[in-house]
Amino acid sequence: MKLLNDKKQFEKALAIFDQHAYANVRDLQRGKIIHNLIASETKNGIYVSSTLIHMYAQCADIASAQSLFDSTKNKTSSMYRIMMK
Repeated sequence: MKLLNDKKQFEKALAIFDQHAYANVRDLQRGKIIHNLIASETKNGIYVSSTLIHMYAQCADIASAQSLFDSTKNKTSSMYRIMMK
């Protein structure tokens, strides 16, 4: 069971790393693919949600960033900063 949890944590960390990379190169298409793969994580993970909001904002897809921001229940200060940029 621990191995399964470790694998899930690794995959989550990798997805976050990928999202940061796609945000930095402004690769919206690949970012959306990763978002679809980790969609279930965005419901519970504020770090994943924050990273996705950042990726969408960096790629100038403000509508998607706003939609994800609005659907996030526990917003963090970093999410607000991203949306204010």
